[in-house]
Parts: sequence; structure tokens; C-alpha cells
Amino acid sequence: MDRRAVIALLALIGPVLTSCASRPQDPQEFLDEKSASTTLVAAKPLVFARDRSDVAAHARDYATLVAVEVDQSGDYGEYMILYRWSTVDRRMAAPPPSNAGELRLIADGRVIDLPPLERLPVGLQHRRLLHLPAHGDVVPRAYRVDADVLNSLAASRVVILRMPQESLDTPFTLWEDGRGELTRFLQRAAAP
Repeated sequence: MDRRAVIALLALIGPVLTSCASRPQDPQEFLDEKSASTTLVAAKPLVFARDRSDVAAHARDYATLVAVEVDQSGDYGEYMILYRWSTVDRRMAAPPPSNAGELRLIADGRVIDLPPLERLPVGLQHRRLLHLPAHGDVVPRAYRVDADVLNSLAASRVVILRMPQESLDTPFTLWEDGRGELTRFLQRAAAP
């Protein structure tokens, strides 16, 4: 195949590949045989970050939010799982304290305060299936939410995350956008 034919072929399939890559993915569903619960997980999380150039170049704190729905014999519960992690060296900045789990989301100006649950709900123990970041110092937390909160996040143009109990008050901004996948999750979720 000559060079012009390759260029013409790439011109034809390039837009198709791009549109496929940017299309939101469907949520994943899995069965926890121990608890007999079914968990629906958004295909992509919302990942927030805040710059930490105060301690190191290119260092950031991250907050990964994953939407999940647990069906335990027809009893549905919707949750956001938070993974709080950082690329900052622990010697430069300690991880957040274990009791600092309050979450504040600001979606197009609407403030949503979420208190953390004491522990991860049954069926959410398999963190490898829940977009667990590949990082050593991940602090997981769970929050009970409803469809209204999830719809606000999915439909918002600007979403900011704060951790008010942490000593650093700098907000987290959206780093990796999973709002399309959150919308697909809501379309599939069974809870009202």
C-alpha cells in the first residue's frame, strides 16, 4: 500500500476510532457470592486532583469517586466510594487522618455535604473491581447517596470536591471526567 492510500485510509477511519473512544461505556455488574448481593459499578470514575507544588514539583493529591449500586435481595442502595490518595512523599505531607472523611461536592454552585459511613457496605469489599487506584497509600471511604445527588454530578458543567476536615483547604478539580459514564450508570440503576 502506498503512502497516499495509507493517508486516505487513516482519514476515513480516524474519526470513527475517535468517536468510539470518547463514547461513554456501560456500567459493569458483578455478583458477590459471599453476601449474595449484586453490585453495579460506573464504568469510569470521576477523578479529582489538586496541585501540591508547595511540597514537590508535579505532585498532586487525588480523590477518585466511584458510583455503585448494591442490590441485596431487592433492597437497593446507592453509594459513592472515595479513594483518597496522593503522589506526595509521606515524609513531606502525612496522609489524611482516618477520621477526616467528610466530603463536600460543589456541582454548578450546589453544595452537597456527605458524611462518611463507618465502613464499606457489604458487597463493596472487592475493591479491585471498583476502580481502586494502583497506589500504595489509598484511603477508601463510602458515602450513601441518592439519584438526585448523582444526577447533579452527572449534569453539572463544573464540579469541585473539598475535604473540609483535612488541614489543606485547597479544592480538588476534575482531573479525569467520568460524567458520561455516570449518566450511563444512572440509566441502568434500578433504585428510584
